[in-house]
Amino acid sequence: MYLYGVLLLCASSFLVGHNGTQEGIGVSREEELELEKQLELLNKPATNYGDTIDCVDFYKQPAFDHPLLKNHTFSYQMRPTSLPRRAKDQVSPKFAEPVTIGLKGGGCPVGTVPIRRITKEDLIRERLRSKIKSFEDNSLGTHYAVLRTTANSNKKFVGAGAQISTHNPHVDGRQYSAARVKIRNGPDSLETGWRDRANGNWWFISGSHHDEVGFWPKRIFTGLGDLANYAEWGGEAFSPLGTNPAPMGTGLIPVKIPKYNAYFCEVSVLNEYGQTVDVDNTEEFADDHKLYGVKDLGIGDSGRFVQYGGPSHVILKNY
Repeated sequence: MYLYGVLLLCASSFLVGHNGTQEGIGVSREEELELEKQLELLNKPATNYGDTIDCVDFYKQPAFDHPLLKNHTFSYQMRPTSLPRRAKDQVSPKFAEPVTIGLKGGGCPVGTVPIRRITKEDLIRERLRSKIKSFEDNSLGTHYAVLRTTANSNKKFVGAGAQISTHNPHVDGRQYSAARVKIRNGPDSLETGWRDRANGNWWFISGSHHDEVGFWPKRIFTGLGDLANYAEWGGEAFSPLGTNPAPMGTGLIPVKIPKYNAYFCEVSVLNEYGQTVDVDNTEEFADDHKLYGVKDLGIGDSGRFVQYGGPSHVILKNY
């Protein structure tokens, strides 16, 4: 799977393991009523085409509830005016098995968009995420292991991308585990996206055929109304204080045998001209090296290769 970019709004539903129940999450009666109202707003009327994935009329999707999009002129026939230009063909690791993303039966009818039905547990989880503070603050149980561009880098990006390995880590209760490619400028960040040079909209494409999933209009951003100046590739995990740490990736701290670890390959950015290039001026960052790790293995047959993960209480000899 190849992803260009990165949006905190969808972080909780993308490449995140959510096994287990929501035991121990306290919600007052007032909060429960508020959540029910949110569900009514978010779950729009759907066609009879799915159960957990609803095919919603393009013009009735929740995105258009945004106050800056009330008088939009968008249509389901819109396409990006240009696609990222790759310097070379993608090469997946030999041990990797391809993952196909899609809906059974050929997808949604023309004029509708597939939207995962939101549950009350999703809203509770997102409310929990919203209480987590700044990136480096792990006081609330959130940990990161990423390769990131350095603060002194003056490079500008219109997107970032990678092939991402997918896993199903076991998490309990309020834990979560995620992998992401992220770009940022000021207060704005995206966790899937690249910028259309013609109009400034940020598009999400996926797969080797550059399937167009959707876009975020330029008008809803401030910092990302311009170019991005920061990018990262890696994992995130959260556990409530006083509980065991959640696994990240495969649950193993990186070793020098790629098939054991969660990874990103073909790590790259899109420069101001829409060209896919190798990223420089980067650093490895893990907020707790005793629990999680990240390892930049440099450029090989599968491009820039980055491993990350830990801890599942399984220890491999560090070869």
